[in-house]
This record gives sequence, C-alpha cells and structure tokens, in this order.
Amino acid sequence: MTLDCAPARDLAVSIKDLDVKFGVGDNAVTALSGVSVNITEGSLVTMIGPSGCGKSTLLRAVADLVPISNGGLTVLGQSPSEARRQRYFSFVFQDATLLPWRTALDNVKLPFEVGGGGGIRADPGELLELVGLKGREHAWPDELSGGMRQRVAIARALATRPKVLLMDEPFGALDEITRDKLNEELLRIWRETGTTIIFVTHSIAEAVFLGESVLVLATNPGRVKEFLPVPLSHPRKLPVRDTLEFVEITGHLRRSLEEC
Repeated sequence: MTLDCAPARDLAVSIKDLDVKFGVGDNAVTALSGVSVNITEGSLVTMIGPSGCGKSTLLRAVADLVPISNGGLTVLGQSPSEARRQRYFSFVFQDATLLPWRTALDNVKLPFEVGGGGGIRADPGELLELVGLKGREHAWPDELSGGMRQRVAIARALATRPKVLLMDEPFGALDEITRDKLNEELLRIWRETGTTIIFVTHSIAEAVFLGESVLVLATNPGRVKEFLPVPLSHPRKLPVRDTLEFVEITGHLRRSLEEC
C-alpha cells in the first residue's frame, strides 16, 4: 500500500516498493526495503526515525545521489536523474558548505555560475531578503553566525526556484533558540514560495512543528513505519508546542519510535 499525505494535489515525489542496497552478494547491506510513499506538491513532509534507519539514504535516493536497487521513484513524473537535469530539486545539508572566499551574495549566485548562466531563476538579493539577511549581502561566511550561514544556504538552494527542496538535518548543529527561529522562518518561506519540502530531523518536536505530515521510518532494514498527518493549523508559531494537541502528537510519535 502506498501512503499519501494529501491525494487531492498533484504528486511531487512518488516512491513505490523502493529498495536500496549497498555492496554485492553476501556482503550486501539493505538500507531501505519496500518503501512506498506519495508526497504531494506544495506539502511540507518531515522524516524521523532511529539512527541508521535510512532517512538520509531515502533523501539522497530522491536526489539521485545513491542508486536504487529495486522499485520505482519519480520526481514530478521524472526519474531522479532527469529531475536533477531539469533542476526540479535542490539540497540543503546539515553543514551550510559556503565557499569562504565568497560573500553571502556571491554564494547565492553560485548556481548561476555552475549552471552556465541558465540555472538561476531568482534574484540573489531578493532571496537573501527572503531569508532575513537583507543588509548582509557583502558579509563573508566567517562574519556570519551558524544560523545566518544556513540562511544563506537556503537562499542558494532556492536560486533555481526548485519545485522540491530536500533538507537533511539543516538545523541539527544549531543552538535551540536559533533553531526555533529558523523553524519559524522556514515555515514562512514555505508559505511564500509554495515549494515542496522534505525535511529530515532527529527532533520529534521539530518534525511536528514543521510538518504537514510526519514520515516515520523503522530500522533493520529501513522501512515505512507510519505516515502521520499533523492537524495543526497554519500559520504556526512556537507557542503551539505548549498545546495539548501538540503534546499528544509528539507523544504518539515517541511511542511509535520506541517500537521501531
């Protein structure tokens, strides 16, 4: 059975009976087994699970960064490799990976230069303003805080106006207060851009606060345990985490993870 987060909308990512294995023969390790899930356009899906359950592997399979062993995977109806050529998606890693010899503005311009002049579809200055860095366009990476560097990385990822934004624990190394601020900023950016976002995190609270739906992976091998809709209204602000409904959802997910 394939799980849907909101079947009324068109599909952004469709995954059916997906297997990912590393190695060959008796030494092969199954990272993902029988994963089936549909993610609709414009949705924000968070992904949680025990360490080693294949969260990052699944994200990288969507991004055409790891090969698929069996099953099907499409991004907006295209294979991952074709979707990458069409620049349908962008990737934000835990480390901002900014070039230290380029200013914030020049780092955001990088997709344009790498793409040979045809890749950038948004104004870099406007993107920095979108992520809250207006006035810091000419700052060097070592002049920016960790949260600011991640904002630059998000702006850079949005430069091609991707239809799908893949985020692998982008706020995991930040302090709690900065992380909270960026959670709210990400929801604002999502609302303003309409980009489909798939967001990997180890934090149950972050997964519930951000996600329209939470995809839970179990381990040994990595597989879908649950795909839970989050019925919290938008726009969401941090005080929602103190509500009974939020506490009940996080409690349910914690119990689900304990069973993985």
